[in-house]
Order: sequence, then structure tokens, then C-alpha cells
Amino acid sequence: MIGMFQGLWTRLSKRNLLLWTYGALAAAAALITTIVVAGASEPDSGATGPAGPPGATLTPDQLIAFDGQLLGLSNAVTLLGIVAVVVGAGQMASEYSSGTLRNLLIRQPQRWRLLAGWWAALATFMVGAVLVAATLAGLVAQVAATGRGFDTGAWYSADGLVASIRTVGLVAAAIIGYATIGMILGVVLRAPIPAIAIGVGWLLALELALAQFVDGLDQWLPGQLLGAVAGGGTDGLALDRSAVIVAAYLVVGLVGAAALFSRRDVTA
Repeated sequence: MIGMFQGLWTRLSKRNLLLWTYGALAAAAALITTIVVAGASEPDSGATGPAGPPGATLTPDQLIAFDGQLLGLSNAVTLLGIVAVVVGAGQMASEYSSGTLRNLLIRQPQRWRLLAGWWAALATFMVGAVLVAATLAGLVAQVAATGRGFDTGAWYSADGLVASIRTVGLVAAAIIGYATIGMILGVVLRAPIPAIAIGVGWLLALELALAQFVDGLDQWLPGQLLGAVAGGGTDGLALDRSAVIVAAYLVVGLVGAAALFSRRDVTA
């Protein structure tokens, strides 16, 4: 499985895909970070401003707190997650549509090992993208906050460094979840366009509508739960509960996808 992991990672890290994926995540994180800092009011005004997704607010005290440097990264998780779904769904489904899956199965006929290696390669690839995005988000936050006269000394304290590492870890876990959803869709649908369309459509439209119009349903929707994981929990969604439920969803989805992957004939 290690050899298959290395081979698949090499395929994922081809220049175009690498630059597109890492660049998209970094750009999204930088954009939301800029909005977060720009939306915070002056420290002595006592007002709040928009930060991140619609409905989110940020006070200056929150921004300059020890855990404020990567608030933009955690607020950008929906945008980052959409990219992860596109990569997971598109790359997995393209193995079917391009006919390369048959060649992979010749090298590794044990399909569960192939799928496990593919998932491991995808997960580590997306973790690398999160690390790049976090680095840029931290730099943008520092520049923007300094430009507005905010004191960012707490960001570099021991507590601040621990908080930043925790944020990166939680966001990375959420992005792995999004990418896994994309991979599952790729296995089930076996065509890039339908897999991507369903994944993005669910996250951008259907799930948000359901969460808004059906009370309490947001506590069970995978995208909402992954967002709560990335943010370390919210007022309505505790971190532990969100992580357990979304992990259960992903395990069930992976088991089902593995069953399909193992039993379907590959003719092209």
C-alpha cells in the first residue's frame, strides 16, 4: 500500500493540480482573513463588524486575542471545503472516466488497498494545502492588523502558538472530511462533472437552505458539522459531538464506497 500511496501522491502533485489546489486554498484563506481584519472596528469603538461568512461578527478584542491570528482560516473553511470536494471528486472519478483505474488495478489488484492508498494520498495532499493556506493567512493577518494599528503580541505567546497549531489541526481535519466526501462521490458516480456538481451544489445551496429553514437540522448536516469542527465548535454545535457524528458519516460512506469499488467491473 505504501508504494501505491507514493505513486498516487505523485499523480496528485502534478504541477497544474498542485498549483491550482494549493493556490485556491491559499487565496481563499487570504481573502477571508483580509475581510476579518478589515471588518473589525477600532479597539476603542466598542463596535463589531462583519468577519468571514455572512452572519459572523468579530470584535477587536477577539482579533487581538492569543487565538486571533488564524480566525480568517477557520472562517474560510466552507470555501476551502468546496475546493477539497472538487479535488476529491474530480480526481477519483477521473480514474474511471480516463481509464487509468484499470492500470492501477493491474499494479495493485487488491482493491481495498488501492482505495486506502488513494485516500491516504488525497488526505496528505490536502493537509499540505492547508499548511500553505495557514501560512499565508497568518502573514496576511499580521500585515493587515499592523496596518490598522492592532497589537498582535498575544499571537506569538506560548498560548498563541498552541492556539494556532490547534486551529491548523482542526481545519486540516475538516478539509480531509470534505475531500473524503468528494472521493466517495467520485467512487459512486464515476464521472467528474456529476460528482463535482452534486458535492458543490449540496454545500453551497441545498445544505445552507436546509439549515436555514428547518430548525435543528444543522446539527446533523455534514457540511455544518465540518464547519463546527474547523472552528473548534460553535454555540449550537459542540466540537466533540460534531466530530463524532461527521466521523460516523464518513466511515459509513467509505465502507459503502469500498463495497462498490470492490465489486464493480472495470472494463476501460
